[in-house]
Amino acid sequence: MHKIGILGGSFDPIHYGHIAIATSALEECKLDKVILMPTKNQPFKVGRHSADESDRLNMVRIVAEEYEGFICSPYEMNHDYISYTYNTLTELGRIYEDSVLYFILGTDSFLDLETWYRGKELLSRISFIVAVRPGYKESETRETIEHYRNMYHSDITVLNNPVLNISSTNIRRCVEEGKPINQFVPQCIEEYINEHGLYKEENI
Repeated sequence: MHKIGILGGSFDPIHYGHIAIATSALEECKLDKVILMPTKNQPFKVGRHSADESDRLNMVRIVAEEYEGFICSPYEMNHDYISYTYNTLTELGRIYEDSVLYFILGTDSFLDLETWYRGKELLSRISFIVAVRPGYKESETRETIEHYRNMYHSDITVLNNPVLNISSTNIRRCVEEGKPINQFVPQCIEEYINEHGLYKEENI
């Protein structure tokens, strides 16, 4: 049976932090592949520093071509509505019915998972891979994991991923200010951003 990780996000733009998490999940959890799934533009996030959905998807596709074991999925972008994680994972479970799905998320989101739409069902049905994020509280994470396991018998794995203090917000700001971003993103993404004039003042 195949093991597939799913890493969602706005990927605006995708950067080394995302790549490190996906790579760690592949190696540590012995996954067959990681699906990178850009989310639809959320109305309250659309603004001066956001790239179009097509550009975000293209950047993820470029990275998926560069890194072995990565696959880009436009699943959520192909829907006219903003899908809840529960709905997305339920449908993916049907598509990959012969595989075990692992939802990859950061500690910040993991701590609030119980409050998500049908979060308690997610915790009892889906396997989780938790990536350490900058500024996380180790004790709080341990307590939350114990709670989820006791309450929902959750299958949870914590990664030993490198903690890279990189944010898409800072990358977009650097581009707007004309500062280098090569330390944050692969060359292929830097070239795409420059070629398409993303995150520039005149395109905002």
